[in-house]
Amino acid sequence: MPPLVLVGLCALIGGFSGVLWGFVVSTVALWHATYSINSLAHRWGTRRFPTLDTSRNNFVLALLTLGEGWHNNHHWYMSSARQGFRWWEVDVTYYVLRALALVGIVWDLREPPAHLLRSAAATPLGSSPS
Repeated sequence: MPPLVLVGLCALIGGFSGVLWGFVVSTVALWHATYSINSLAHRWGTRRFPTLDTSRNNFVLALLTLGEGWHNNHHWYMSSARQGFRWWEVDVTYYVLRALALVGIVWDLREPPAHLLRSAAATPLGSSPS
């Protein structure tokens, strides 16, 4: 239902051009950004945690995908809603989820344990913890 509502709103606001740019092009761009994580974030970036895969943290991908580019962090602690473990790791998705939690729309957000964040903060960028 939500995609149909979006198509309807785009049509009302901008006609065919509104549907083309507001729904089709934006949806395809979103798909490409999302799917790029599982290919590009396993090739380029830094590895903070010694996961059993090739996942990497990539600042540029994180900016483009609103936080999903902190892929090595995600593979290290997968159940966390927060993927940016350091203060400078921009994670817009997490910020939005926190705001929604403050007003009661979402709840039970899982975060990495404090000891994991402390070890991440103590680990030099691009290296693995001992």
